[in-house]
Amino acid sequence: MSSSNNAIDSITAIGLNTFRETMRDKIMYAFMLFAFLISLMAVLLGSLSVGQDVKIIEDIGLAAISLISGIIAVFAGTNLVYKELEKRTVYLIFTKPITGWQFIAGKYLGLATSVLYVVVLMGLFLSGLVWALRPEHAFANLSSILGLMMPAVGLVYLELLLVIALATFFSTFSSPVMSVLFTLSLWLIGHFGDSLKQLGQMSQNPAFAQFSNFVYFLLPDLAGLTRARSLLMYGRGPGTEVIAFITCYVFAYVVLLLVLASAVTDRREFP
Repeated sequence: MSSSNNAIDSITAIGLNTFRETMRDKIMYAFMLFAFLISLMAVLLGSLSVGQDVKIIEDIGLAAISLISGIIAVFAGTNLVYKELEKRTVYLIFTKPITGWQFIAGKYLGLATSVLYVVVLMGLFLSGLVWALRPEHAFANLSSILGLMMPAVGLVYLELLLVIALATFFSTFSSPVMSVLFTLSLWLIGHFGDSLKQLGQMSQNPAFAQFSNFVYFLLPDLAGLTRARSLLMYGRGPGTEVIAFITCYVFAYVVLLLVLASAVTDRREFP
């Protein structure tokens, strides 16, 4: 019992330290400001479309939340282990009774909490913006907007949990530049997995068709998350079973990536 408590204490301490370091980074607030400005730009673009202003604001605002939060997750996540090595604080950490999986879990949870903070703030900002532009300014209407917006923002965050896990995994064995390239590549490919599979089916080359199917089943299908998010935004939810499946699907990839990251960390020698 005491060993499990010590593990929880170690993970909590590392997580809190990671959260504080990430929130002190000024780039976090620069990206948040950028997202807010994009949402305000959406108001100007929406005014050009009669009757479609709210829809345009919702689409652009949600895309901005996904993009900006994703950039934060990628660049912060790929520096998780590198910063500790550069400052040599990792050597001090591993002089204590801390295992590789506790170190990775603490780092991951700390960054995930930071990203959650940013995503919720931007989601609330976008919801308030949509509510302010609706003709009926009633709190009941605000509740309905939050009821549609926040589940969609929740799916954005679910995708970001996978992006953070990818960045954490690559940060354990490659430089920040290469980690960024690897993470961005897999993030992008995950959104075009369906297109790659269809391209393989259209190809006359059997080897390429098999390769495209292999890549499609190996990499996470992030396009499904985007489709479910779009349905939620317009009140046509994909259903509880589909949401539950997507959540389990993403968490399975997250656990796998964190286990691999822990294994790589355990193999490294920290004097």
